[in-house]
Amino acid sequence: MNADDIRAYKKRWEMVVEVEQAELAAMSPAEKFRDLAMLMGVARALDSSIDADKDVEQVRRRWTLLAERLGV
Repeated sequence: MNADDIRAYKKRWEMVVEVEQAELAAMSPAEKFRDLAMLMGVARALDSSIDADKDVEQVRRRWTLLAERLGV
């Protein structure tokens, strides 16, 4: 990859963000709520934790323990 490839890659993702923002702005509150409800249903079906703070805290504790054991 060279600098031009990286710029082109970044530009493509900026275009994706613009399209996603336009689509989100065009959605009605009812559509947004429906999408949120669907995502929450998927999370429950996958037995995922909706409370991400607990997950983040658990990961931080593991990294802290690992760092202590490695003497970092």
